[in-house]
Amino acid sequence: MMEIIILLIGFLLFCLALLAIPVDLLFYLKKDETMEYRAELCILFGLLTIDMTKQDQKTEKSTSPKKKKREKKPHLPSWVESKRFIKRLMRLNMDLLHTLHIKELSMHWHIGLGDPADTGMILGILQPILLPWENATLSADFQEAVFEGYCKAHIRLFPIRIIGYILAFIFSGATLRMIKNSLIK
Repeated sequence: MMEIIILLIGFLLFCLALLAIPVDLLFYLKKDETMEYRAELCILFGLLTIDMTKQDQKTEKSTSPKKKKREKKPHLPSWVESKRFIKRLMRLNMDLLHTLHIKELSMHWHIGLGDPADTGMILGILQPILLPWENATLSADFQEAVFEGYCKAHIRLFPIRIIGYILAFIFSGATLRMIKNSLIK
């Protein structure tokens, strides 16, 4: 009986040690008339690399006309009304963003939404986010709708921190209350 407990504890410690090893994500995206992308997941300090790129890499620009959707009054789930749950969900998003360590970021995008006011608003939101990186630029086209450019990133994350934040979110009081209230209804 004691050997089984020791084996279980050893297995759990081994799993925790594996989850503590950082995972690197190498990402490349280029968009002009076609879109190219490449993504690799490097595990165990690069000893194991998983190519996450599909074989049919280039996608053609869609030329089919879009169907107009009927406007309906949106039905909001009950959890949207819970301010505590929304705060906890926002906290989870911020915690997950803090687990990402951006080691390299190089990007240049040329953005235009067709309407100068909309283009200005989107640039006003995105430009401050890109201030810490020297190789990240956005340029605007206030005359026509355009979206083209490239992005190359090397991101490191620690799975054990992500799992910890997700477990803290799941077992928080706000989440448990929301689950309880949704099961009662």
